[in-house]
Amino acid sequence: MGHEQNQGAALLQMLPLLWLLPHSWAVPEGFPVAEVFTLKPLEFGKPNTLVCFVSNLFPPMLTVNWQHHSIPVEGFGPTFVSAVDGLSFQAFSYLNFTPEPSDIFSCIVTHEIDRYTAIAYWVPRNALPSDLLENVLCGVAFGLGVLGIIVGIVLIIYFRKPCSGGMSSGGGG
Repeated sequence: MGHEQNQGAALLQMLPLLWLLPHSWAVPEGFPVAEVFTLKPLEFGKPNTLVCFVSNLFPPMLTVNWQHHSIPVEGFGPTFVSAVDGLSFQAFSYLNFTPEPSDIFSCIVTHEIDRYTAIAYWVPRNALPSDLLENVLCGVAFGLGVLGIIVGIVLIIYFRKPCSGGMSSGGGG
């Protein structure tokens, strides 16, 4: 088991040199690309998670940092790297936060091999309506439903024709 671990460690040390291989291999060309999005639908004031997704990554040696209003953020989770196709990799970094309308977050990805830096920004867009709006609309709909029932009962009573006893039983003999 120790021999296998030594081989794995040696392969990890050689990984940065793989970018020197001929381009006939399936190596992503260009620079890492970063995107930032929320894990759940955006609702102001409710806890959520920002995800920084990095693609077109080879070799998988990078540093991810977060900023909020251009101020470095502490306490974000580790960066997870996974293989995609051939020698291509992708990475994910997560930041827990509570969104506010004035937020501006940035995910700064630095590729360790060539020191290339990709920056992706996140600003709030298309937030779900607040609970207040939902409650007001629900109350208006309920009120209109009750009003409709009352008007319906009044109209039924008003237009109801009384039964007339036009036929009398006259029995005579």
